[in-house]
Amino acid sequence: MANIARKKIHIADVRVGMTIEHEGRMVTVSKGNLPRRGFCGFSFEGDASKEELTRIQFAVPTAFGIVLR
Repeated sequence: MANIARKKIHIADVRVGMTIEHEGRMVTVSKGNLPRRGFCGFSFEGDASKEELTRIQFAVPTAFGIVLR
């Protein structure tokens, strides 16, 4: 797809509402996906083995040009 931008981000920078790629699927992050920093450090859906995740942003054409959302 030409309208998708992918960027590697650190697991600590993941916020609620972001769309990320996790285990080959696109996931919108919710509060349940991000437990507070625990025994193993930061984790996503209980998986603390990955330090980087792929953030997905969509390029949306608007009257002011292309905007990443």
